[in-house]
Amino acid sequence: MSQARTLVITGVGRRIGAHLAAHYLAQGDRVIGTYRESNETITRLEAQGLIAVPCDLTVPADVSHLVANISRYVQTVDALVHNASVWFDDAVCETDAHKIHELYEVHVTAPITLTLQLQQAIPAVSTHGQAGRLVVFITDAQCLAGGSDHAHYFASKAAAESAARSLAQKLAPHTRVNTLAPGLILFYPHDDAAARSARLRHNLLPFEPGARVIAQTLDYFLSCPALDATRITVDCGYTA
Repeated sequence: MSQARTLVITGVGRRIGAHLAAHYLAQGDRVIGTYRESNETITRLEAQGLIAVPCDLTVPADVSHLVANISRYVQTVDALVHNASVWFDDAVCETDAHKIHELYEVHVTAPITLTLQLQQAIPAVSTHGQAGRLVVFITDAQCLAGGSDHAHYFASKAAAESAARSLAQKLAPHTRVNTLAPGLILFYPHDDAAARSARLRHNLLPFEPGARVIAQTLDYFLSCPALDATRITVDCGYTA
């Protein structure tokens, strides 16, 4: 049986983050997960073994407190997954500048800070040329192409892509830093048949893949030591 790993995953209270936490807990790994507001999902994951830490990524003190908590719980971190995300369209951002700030804090500033502070608190060390830690930014398949109604959101996700590439250069060879760029993964509960059909219209593969494909891709990042400064798009051919 393989040795249990330690993963830190931000934003585990819903959707993809919740699935990732459950996926690795089921494999016997240790998972530290952050959330902004507690809910039934967090309670269920805690019953499965999740170490849940409240953290508002827009608050620098919360990020530093998170690192201190991680250091208290574990001595090594094998993977850090920047999954937490917020979404606002331009109409909202143009009437509330705080939303723009929140996009960049959650997608860019906090992940950079968390990555670097964690490296200081629990240094990753390479062995025989292989990195001792994996960092993955979960971005967006469309962020490099953009979108007319979501300029601020896509710009923040594109900035996360750039941040990951810079951190890969900065932290090699001890830490690998990659990006995972999803397209449509899960429908929203309020989507009716017409909305679902519209969301699938531009996919080469017209189906809802589910969060399991993100876990499968993250498994690949974990298992392949040669992947660094690499972007994998998981979007059923949407951006082809």
